[in-house]
Amino acid sequence: MNIDMGRFPDILRAQHPGPLSPIDAEVIVAIAQLAVDADGHEEAEEIKMFFALGKAVFGLAGMAEAPTPTFASGDDDGERLVTLARQLIAVPSRELAYSVAHLLTISDIAISPEEDDLLVDLRTALEITEDRAEELARDIGSAITPAI
Repeated sequence: MNIDMGRFPDILRAQHPGPLSPIDAEVIVAIAQLAVDADGHEEAEEIKMFFALGKAVFGLAGMAEAPTPTFASGDDDGERLVTLARQLIAVPSRELAYSVAHLLTISDIAISPEEDDLLVDLRTALEITEDRAEELARDIGSAITPAI
């Protein structure tokens, strides 16, 4: 999928117009990495997108120059996902986490069964309704699709 990664700061700001705390930014980026890792295949473009999204998320928190970390954990990914999701209290931060994860899962065009499972688990852990998750997915999909 050809996505203009330079637009990520504006796209994410539209999804999360208010302030984002540095802690929430770090949690969202950690969730994003789980989305990248979900299908077990890390394509070069997907990794590039992860770093661009990480920079955009950190930019929302006033940390534009912070390097996007990579996270290694001995924890089970499912448990880690729930633990991370529960750290996000504000609804806009939870919705941004879902949108960023969704964007990373569609970066290789088709959502794999493992990525779909992750999105369902994430939606549940973030306490986002199925209808709202579909709306967020539609909004982020529209934002990255160039106008024809």
